Amino acid sequence: MVFRQMYETLVRVDCNGKIQNRLASSWTLDAASHAWLVTLRDNAQYADGTPMYAADVISGWSMANSNELRPEVRNIVETVVAIDQRTLSITLKYHRPDGPAALAHTDLAIAKRVPGQLWPIGTRAVRIASNGQTTPAGESVITLIQTNNSDSMRFFVASGRDSRDLLDQGVDLLVTRDTNALNYAATLPQFMSVPLAWQRVYVLLTPGRPHALPPLAIEARESLAHDAVRGESRGAMGPFWWESLSDCQIPSSQTSVPSSSGRVVFDAADSVARDLADRLVGLAGTSGPGTAAILDTLLPDRPARTYQRASGLTDSALNMTLRRGDDTSYIVSIDRHPLEPCRELRSLVDAAGWLDPETMVPLVDTRMKAVVRRGRAGLNAEWDGGLLLVDGRK
Repeated sequence: MVFRQMYETLVRVDCNGKIQNRLASSWTLDAASHAWLVTLRDNAQYADGTPMYAADVISGWSMANSNELRPEVRNIVETVVAIDQRTLSITLKYHRPDGPAALAHTDLAIAKRVPGQLWPIGTRAVRIASNGQTTPAGESVITLIQTNNSDSMRFFVASGRDSRDLLDQGVDLLVTRDTNALNYAATLPQFMSVPLAWQRVYVLLTPGRPHALPPLAIEARESLAHDAVRGESRGAMGPFWWESLSDCQIPSSQTSVPSSSGRVVFDAADSVARDLADRLVGLAGTSGPGTAAILDTLLPDRPARTYQRASGLTDSALNMTLRRGDDTSYIVSIDRHPLEPCRELRSLVDAAGWLDPETMVPLVDTRMKAVVRRGRAGLNAEWDGGLLLVDGRK
């Protein structure tokens, strides 16, 4: 949330998937080279008023004291060359003739490193306050000050708190999935709730899962969303982007031996993944015609492979077991509408070399809602459900 208020990309993709100007004023495709010729807008500048030129884009995308592009940039951009002060020739890693939507990816946001400052300078007219703050509840607060009028915006993460209290304490904007907070907001005339994009899809990844299994019925997905997941969710709705990628040149998956560890692994910081993992373990321990259809698709290899416990892991432990594929199954959250599908699929395969995309089982979609105080917050919604505060309002 804070990142979007400070940093811009060359183009923007709105909530309808339309490419719009941002730091770039125009772009054309050089059909011969498949490079995009991108022209910066005349008034492009950093938050401190310094003009921004094509060379600054390249510098911002490169590693410190090097001409080599940063790894996350190389996942999207093949080459970038400054044609003149305001024109760039950019070859994307995956060519799409319909437009340079990949340039809206937040990994390509433009920033300038400044010695002695923790946060780089962005191109929006805001600066981060240097003094650290905390709420009475001990939560960290980030304050942004607008450079054109000195208005401020305060952001904090209310982890562990009842979001309904925040509505009573005067917040202007609350982004949440919490059903209790949303129901409470509906009783307060000073607030309105705005649904954001269906942003994430949760999938089941199972090493050694056989091909040609029937897809999980939409009724079963809806049941998981309704019965297992707390907060805004629905049964995952196709078509799914990974099912129609034929030209991504993704390396073949490595053979993985089905595991008997009994663990369904998920990111411990992800409450939706926890809910789904708990439900799968619970279903695996039941029997009867009501659950047989779901289990035959989700867990077709039982009882040869057990689903005994849900295990939440973090950081290196999670990355290591996902890379090795030595657990029974994994619940993973991915972008529902990635700007660069080939890049997203490549990232998945890099994280789990055993993964066969044809065996991914979509479970549920999730989204956030923005609870907005009427007359206070002007908002633009981005392609992925992110929010940008506009018009200089608090």
